Amino acid sequence: MRFFSIPVLFAILLSVLGCAGTAPEETGGTAAGSVPRPSERASADSSGQAEPSGKKREVGLGALRAAYVDGDYETVVRRARVWRRDSLEGTEAISVNTLLGRAQQARGRDASAIRALRRARVAASERRVSSVAIDRALGESYVALYRWPQAASAFRRVLDAEPQDRAARHALAEVYRRSRQWGAALRQYRHLVQADSSNGQWWSRLGQCALQQGMTKRARRHFANAHERLPQSTEVALSLSRLHRAQGDLEAARRVVDESLKHQAGDPRLWRRRADLAFERNELDRARRAYRQTIATGDSSATAYRRIGLIDVQRQEYARALSPLQQSRNRDSTHTRTTLYLGIAFLKLDSLQRAATHFRRTVEREARGPITRALEQLGTAQSRRGAVTEAVEAYKTALRLQPARAPVLFHLATTYDEQYRDKRPAARYYRRFLEVEAGGLPQLRRYAERRLDALRPTLHMQEGDATSALP
Repeated sequence: MRFFSIPVLFAILLSVLGCAGTAPEETGGTAAGSVPRPSERASADSSGQAEPSGKKREVGLGALRAAYVDGDYETVVRRARVWRRDSLEGTEAISVNTLLGRAQQARGRDASAIRALRRARVAASERRVSSVAIDRALGESYVALYRWPQAASAFRRVLDAEPQDRAARHALAEVYRRSRQWGAALRQYRHLVQADSSNGQWWSRLGQCALQQGMTKRARRHFANAHERLPQSTEVALSLSRLHRAQGDLEAARRVVDESLKHQAGDPRLWRRRADLAFERNELDRARRAYRQTIATGDSSATAYRRIGLIDVQRQEYARALSPLQQSRNRDSTHTRTTLYLGIAFLKLDSLQRAATHFRRTVEREARGPITRALEQLGTAQSRRGAVTEAVEAYKTALRLQPARAPVLFHLATTYDEQYRDKRPAARYYRRFLEVEAGGLPQLRRYAERRLDALRPTLHMQEGDATSALP
């Protein structure tokens, strides 16, 4: 084994270190080529980030759509708002704003939905891509806010792009119908039934529009078409039977109701119409059974009970009539026919005190109704045409119905004051007027007070004459 001396080893070490220090320069850039320059690194970073960023946005939009499909509308709104802080353009702006608008619709925030959908529509217009789905969604939000002109405009744009779109045409027809533009709605529903004549609901809407425009015969035909296709529809049956009834065709009306009752035997509205038709045809037994069925299926109104009682009275079954009439009175104590027929039933059963009570209530209620007002106006009309005696008779009849009716007392006072030489009746009615008048007729009150003051000398003389004429 050979040993090297210390100086020799030291020289070898210096030689190795020197080679290592000069190696980069000698290899001429091999190592430098493996490390990128700053500009090259920036370019690589830029190109490397562009592709992941696009993929990231695609992933983000996919997540946004998935959240919307899952019904997580809060997340959609929150993320879409974050996205909108960036300057979205093109298809991204369309997608994000459309999803935001739809999510706001689902949350019941239609005003916010409209703002987002408008932005989506502007972006779609700039990109010259179809905005049909956006316009449809806009129309739905306008409808929710009852903004009919804007809703109609949105659905018309959908139809301009897709004239065969029945859903859009139906939506437009409903906008016109609900905004009471009957002519425009009629035209749209005509298009719809021409495209699909099997749709009973569209025939029904067509009938409604025709009826609102006064086209009764057409409405009747349209509702007949609707009933043929939808015999189970109570609304259609009631509308068609009402039109038959208005034309005096009670038998046709009955057939319509009976057909619908086969499908809707538990609907009290159909039983009520069936009972009314039988009552009008004087088929009392059938009417009574139908009114009973009306009550059994859920309509326990005062009218149904009252009609049963009226039928029993007409059939002279007075004891039987008491229960339904009392049931009717318990539900509605203001209807005078109920108390009238209760009075008749008690009278026929020799319960005279109860009969008198119900007759009195009937008279009192009728007196508070339009009859007293009509008599008052009749008196005024007779007075103006110079028929003074008839005017006084009408006023006194009204006064018997309502003894404290201040305007009638005033009319009587002025009639006697202006038309008769004896002023004592005028003074008597002026005083009664001032007693009952509670301050609601201040001008008439002042006039009555002035006339009483003016009549004092005349009244003194006439009362003196009346006293001297006594034996």
